[in-house]
Amino acid sequence: MKRPGIDGAGWWRKLWNVTLPLISPVLFYNLVLSVVGLLQYFLTPYVLNGGNGYPQDSTLFYMIYFYKQAFGFANMGYGATLAWFMFLIALVITLVLFGTSRFWVYYAAEQK
Repeated sequence: MKRPGIDGAGWWRKLWNVTLPLISPVLFYNLVLSVVGLLQYFLTPYVLNGGNGYPQDSTLFYMIYFYKQAFGFANMGYGATLAWFMFLIALVITLVLFGTSRFWVYYAAEQK
């Protein structure tokens, strides 16, 4: 015999209306950290091929390009500009995530 869930709700309704809202702050935190971490993706392609971007620049990520410009070619002015540009991109994406969080992140203390 199958037992009904909370007030007769099935597993999908329990997941959608109970579980996901309760873990949404954790999901939001992980999303912000993952986005910032992905923007800084450097170590794996650098270790794999020394930052050369082979084959056909398929592993030439933004941070590899920044590293090559700033420290490989000693072009510090351009490297600083690339770093500031990456900071601004990360800032805009983070602000968009925080701005939209009020629509999908549930905080129990905010309920009246």
